[in-house]
Amino acid sequence: MSERQSRDKIEEWRMLIASLRGAGVEPYPHSYSPTHSVRALNELRRQALLDPWLGMTIKTAGRVSDIRRHPNVVFIDLYEDGARFQVMADPKLPLLEHIWRGDFIGVEGPLVKTQRGDYAVRAASIVLLAKAVQPLPEWGKVDRDSPFYMRYRSVAMVLDLQLRWRIAARAKLIQAFREAMWKRGFLEIPTPVLQPIYGGAAARPFTTKIWAIDEEWYLRISPELYLKRYIIAGFPKVFEIGPQFRNEDIDALHNPEFWSLEAYQAYADYKDIMRLTEEVVYEAVSSVLGTGVVKYRDWNINFNPPWRRITLHDALREFAGVDPDKLTDDQIKERLRELQVPIRVYNRGVALVKLFEKLVEKKLVEPTFVMDYPEESTPLCKPHRERPGLVERFEAFVGGHEVANAYTELNDPVRQYEYFVREEELFPKDEAHPLDWDFVEELSFGMPPTGGVGIGVDRLAMIITNAESIKDVIPYPIVKRG
Repeated sequence: MSERQSRDKIEEWRMLIASLRGAGVEPYPHSYSPTHSVRALNELRRQALLDPWLGMTIKTAGRVSDIRRHPNVVFIDLYEDGARFQVMADPKLPLLEHIWRGDFIGVEGPLVKTQRGDYAVRAASIVLLAKAVQPLPEWGKVDRDSPFYMRYRSVAMVLDLQLRWRIAARAKLIQAFREAMWKRGFLEIPTPVLQPIYGGAAARPFTTKIWAIDEEWYLRISPELYLKRYIIAGFPKVFEIGPQFRNEDIDALHNPEFWSLEAYQAYADYKDIMRLTEEVVYEAVSSVLGTGVVKYRDWNINFNPPWRRITLHDALREFAGVDPDKLTDDQIKERLRELQVPIRVYNRGVALVKLFEKLVEKKLVEPTFVMDYPEESTPLCKPHRERPGLVERFEAFVGGHEVANAYTELNDPVRQYEYFVREEELFPKDEAHPLDWDFVEELSFGMPPTGGVGIGVDRLAMIITNAESIKDVIPYPIVKRG
């Protein structure tokens, strides 16, 4: 919108507000005290418990979602917190001429039954609580294809009940995760959002300048290295749920700001963390939906533990007909070219992971742990105790999407340093995990055997609400403003 258009709108709104005040109507009073919320009235109606209230004075408030004017009566639908309740009013009530869809109003009057047998508050008085100087679109006119859906997200949450339900389900999922972790003795503990060295993943960071110390810092891409510092400090079970920031793709599965649960447990390995992951996810999903079986696309997905466990090599054999132990490097390169999978610097282990991502990932519908990855796939994981060349890592997949990543954490400071250096040799600078010497030094003071996991909250919320994209569950996703 141009500056001129903005000025014109402000002037239009100013005139509307002035006209209300000129008519003796205050469009923005300071407070109101309902006796019953719209949701409470709706719930009493649902349980058939409103009859004892008939004839009694009710004081309620909410947003006008619809208004129907007839010669002898005006019907108003009040909306609040996902619920609606009806108001009946005499057309002669003076304030009614100033009310339209979107306004917040307070209503006081007796509870009555309508001729159709429904319940309503018959308004003896109506108070304007907040004037919507832009009327809301009609109910049901906002969907994923409407410009309101992304641009006016708050309005979309009012008018699209499915969007509102998904946003609420994501919030409840976060709460349920917290409760499941607390129950297991984990301490929720914060890590810095601004970090001098970004780490814990391979991703492009957002960069900023700390003017007070004249240094370039970064928004975190992961809380991993700081949560491990808490393990070093003697906290045996720690976790954090919160936003991470990666300056990369925006698509159905990626948003530059996204939420994750990361947890670390001393004296545990990746097998312990598998059990923790499947239990916590099942409990959280069941808490939100009331069931561990979820409809996603054409599938009914059962989150009930135990989940399937399969090695990455066996997954390639089973789902792609590829035996990684028999493929030569030239055959792998040729297969990647056929699949149009770019790889800037060839490395066998990384190439096998890319083959897996292209050929197998979409086929993993039921909750599945894929484990034992090539050692080049991460610099932060402990080598496999039985299989040289592999690390004790797993990723969890549901509905064809990765939803978790976990390790038996590397706690050897010399090997950690060597792995960081190897990253710089194996990958271009923008793909390599940076060498974090401060972390290596802290690791040198000793960290017990540890297992850790990161779970993608937004992807999981997308799956359990059967959404098309994580944009449908993130309250305010990043979209281009132009």
